[in-house]
Amino acid sequence: MDVRQCYNITLIAILSLSGAAVSSQAQTPSNDELAVVTPQIILEHIPDPELNRSEAVERLGFARENNDKAKTAYLMRILNRVEAIRREVQVSLTLEEVINRTLGNSFAIEVERFNPAVEATRYSEAQAAFDAVFFTTVNFTKQDRPTASQLSTSDLKQIDMNIGIRKLLASGAQITSSYGLRRTETSFAFQTLNPEYFSNFALSLRQPLLRGYGLDYNLAVIRVRNNDHLVSGWVFRRKVRDLLRDVEEAYWRLLQTRRDIVITARLLADFEGIYDYLQARKGFDIMPVQLAATKASLAQTKADFIARKAAVFDAEDKLVALMNDSALDLAAGVEIIPTDIPSIEFVVADRLAEAQVALDHRPEIHEQKLTIANAKIQAGRAKIDELPKLDVTFSYTIDGLAGNADKSFDEATRHNFVDYFVGVDFELPIGNRGPRAARKRADLQYRQALAGLKSVIEQILQDVNVSVRALGTSYDQIAPSLEAAQSRQREVDSIVARAERKDFNTLNSELSSRQSLANARRAMLKAMVDYNIATIDLQRARGTLLEYNNVIIPGASD
Repeated sequence: MDVRQCYNITLIAILSLSGAAVSSQAQTPSNDELAVVTPQIILEHIPDPELNRSEAVERLGFARENNDKAKTAYLMRILNRVEAIRREVQVSLTLEEVINRTLGNSFAIEVERFNPAVEATRYSEAQAAFDAVFFTTVNFTKQDRPTASQLSTSDLKQIDMNIGIRKLLASGAQITSSYGLRRTETSFAFQTLNPEYFSNFALSLRQPLLRGYGLDYNLAVIRVRNNDHLVSGWVFRRKVRDLLRDVEEAYWRLLQTRRDIVITARLLADFEGIYDYLQARKGFDIMPVQLAATKASLAQTKADFIARKAAVFDAEDKLVALMNDSALDLAAGVEIIPTDIPSIEFVVADRLAEAQVALDHRPEIHEQKLTIANAKIQAGRAKIDELPKLDVTFSYTIDGLAGNADKSFDEATRHNFVDYFVGVDFELPIGNRGPRAARKRADLQYRQALAGLKSVIEQILQDVNVSVRALGTSYDQIAPSLEAAQSRQREVDSIVARAERKDFNTLNSELSSRQSLANARRAMLKAMVDYNIATIDLQRARGTLLEYNNVIIPGASD
């Protein structure tokens, strides 16, 4: 069975995050602030670097035409800092495209997709124990030894040939059917047939009655291997699910870091404009200590910008590394431009309902149930291994003797000479400590597997609770953070509009307000990104993240 055919991932479609719902219920948010939010309001507070760059270039042209040096310097500072995150190659990607590329190129998926096929070979290998075996043997013996009696031969040549079929039955019995031919040539004077040909048809059966008996015992390995194959399918599904979750989070975190760059670039441009004004008035009404304090704050903000710029590159590298797309060279450096915007559509998630869905769909539950089934099978097998050995052996042989091979064969088919054999083998280790210890270990492992299921269930319920709570918390934070950003914007506008004179206190108040505005915008951006990540985290906790993205894995859990 080909690995790529059985466990190839088919991406049917990717739902838009802005239109997907956590549960079947969806309602309008009760928060009036979000009901009137438009993309323009969002972009005003969390600007996109690409859009901000084009707008800044356009405004810069007007400023230069009007010979507005202050505005020109302001826009140039923003542009230079936004350009700081540019790389040689720019690729614009939607979340759908990122997921599609990941499913088609991820090395992690490529590695994991082989495991189910590997387990399938072990399953076939276990089944092969009941395949019939054809065997043949040929032996030649030459004997030349001295003898003290004329009634025994001193010279003997013998050829033995034997062919047959041997098969193990599911009951534990081993049945063998064979045909043998022996040619003997000797110098014995009283030998009637020389050479002589001896043929025999033999049928033998060995059936365990205690240890090794029964379908449960002899099919145990096959059943365990089949369960292991199913487990590998669920593990593969779980690994793909976790990878998709990481990719989606990386996408939104990259968007967050890129837009944070513009927020910080604007703050720095405002900061530097205020500092330049204070520097120009240094000899008039600005004291050196005031200028030094402002310069220290400016330097700290510049250092913060450097760290935020590095965070953009780290986020890009992480996303590229997760996708493993050959078209995106991690060594060369690729600028990933997320084109989707975070969704703020309200969705309902009932904790009890989500918990029930999780218990029905989480791969971990299915994995642990199969682990329990394997432990139970091994415990039953160990119980039979603890029994004494009691085997019954039966053989039936038809013989034929003649001067050539054909007549010897014909003589055997006439059933004139028939042998029977019946035997009983009994074996009991004194103390039987080994099998008893093995059975005890198997029982303990079965109980351990049961305890593991309880632990998995508890962890799943915790995941659901945390995810539902995070979803509600992050959504509830969007409206206050948006109101905070708008209020801070009004505060900045009010300070700038009402300032009769630009003294240090007024400028310091304006600067403080702009810093608060930047922080409010970052909080709003974080809340929106966290909400989208919480959405996929809930889908992961429910065990439906693949279905949420319409990703089908044929055969992974069949």
